[in-house]
Amino acid sequence: MLYLKLSRNQGQEWSSVTVSSLAKKLVGVNDIVIENVELEATSVGEQVVIRARPRKNAQCRCGICGRKCPRFDHGKGLRRWRAPDLGAGTMIFIEAAAPRVNCPEHGVVVQQVPWARHKSRFTRSFEDTAVWLSLHLPRRAIAEYLRINWDTVGPMIARVEKELSAGRSRFDGLVNIAIDETSYKKGHKYLTLILNHDTNAVVWAGKGYGKAVLEQFFTLLTPEQRQRIHLVSGDGAQWIKSTVYAYCPNATFCIDPFHVVSWCTELLDAVRKEEWNKARMELAAERKGQPKRGRGRQKGGQTEKTAAEQRVETVKSAKYPLLMNPDHLNERYKAKLQQILLRDRRLATAYRLKEYLRLIFKLPVEEVGAAIEKWRRRAWSCRIPQFVELQRKIKRHKNAILATIHYGISNARMEATNNKVKLTIRMAYGFRNIDHLISTIFLRCGNLSIYLPGRQPLPATHTL
Repeated sequence: MLYLKLSRNQGQEWSSVTVSSLAKKLVGVNDIVIENVELEATSVGEQVVIRARPRKNAQCRCGICGRKCPRFDHGKGLRRWRAPDLGAGTMIFIEAAAPRVNCPEHGVVVQQVPWARHKSRFTRSFEDTAVWLSLHLPRRAIAEYLRINWDTVGPMIARVEKELSAGRSRFDGLVNIAIDETSYKKGHKYLTLILNHDTNAVVWAGKGYGKAVLEQFFTLLTPEQRQRIHLVSGDGAQWIKSTVYAYCPNATFCIDPFHVVSWCTELLDAVRKEEWNKARMELAAERKGQPKRGRGRQKGGQTEKTAAEQRVETVKSAKYPLLMNPDHLNERYKAKLQQILLRDRRLATAYRLKEYLRLIFKLPVEEVGAAIEKWRRRAWSCRIPQFVELQRKIKRHKNAILATIHYGISNARMEATNNKVKLTIRMAYGFRNIDHLISTIFLRCGNLSIYLPGRQPLPATHTL
């Protein structure tokens, strides 16, 4: 037997280590039997092949459930599993027999091996490294660094996420949840996400959006779990509200303040576009029939601008002064806003309605109800069709708005999670397989910890 002289205990003591022990360290598994270690020469360079087998008590176990089962046949003979590289890129493989067993639950499957997951040709340490890198690098960079095919990373992510999620229920302790949909691909491709407000973790993700998709989540919950749900925050979509009330009789629906104010800002921008088009048409009608102005400065100095020209100048570039919060305006935008409020009465009315609605969410709880009714009366009498319809919408969602302010809940955590999802998609340059995307979302946003092999866990203040 070959022994190597290696240093232990920071160089204070010396002891002999067998090649078998060293091979176990390279593989990252101690509970196996090393039969032989060889150095193979290939066209791409030398590679280390470790001939191994499971211990006797770990043989003939189902590759899915781990149950002891009778052997079915020898399978396809010897197989190889890729392990993390050694030194300057020397590939390491584990070679072992892969007989099949007959499981009473899962049928004929390949037996379980301690160093790899089921249906994988890579060791656990290799897959853990690839998955950890996938949360920080594009898959193409991972494929080049690890010398694998880029579409191999997706199945690795799915296997690791499935193993980490086994034995734990994401639905236990659900009390306050957030519901939202986010786009993952062009062509109106959406994901529906469910977030636990108390743990800030994604508990469910499904392809598509709408009532039928959301019902898939609620059908997974037990009647007791549905009754325990107390607060549900969302963006006010009718399919969310109706599904929540149908499955969770004790839940209170809350509309995110950001979405309520965004309804108003979108209408304000629509009114701005109407005023801009109207001003341009008035100016075009005024100039119709007049001689065409030549190039250069007019003779006789600058003439006084007409009312139509002044209105066009007022509405032009008014988007950001109108839509931004007053506290965030610079001096140029403040001057532009004052000009708009003085010269365009319709835009000034729409702007004041937007600001008043935004400030309602900062009032004490006992004053909000009266403030909403006062805002509705102003919107009803403003004679702007968009805001007249908006006050009807506010009336329908008044209870949800009051609940939002009473409980102090919002969809801010969900919006932050949506940004993480979009960052994940952008960093991976898209996902062809939606299941691999969902697994990545759980690894990044589902409180599942994945570490590099042999590394100590990071402090609790650090999250991936």
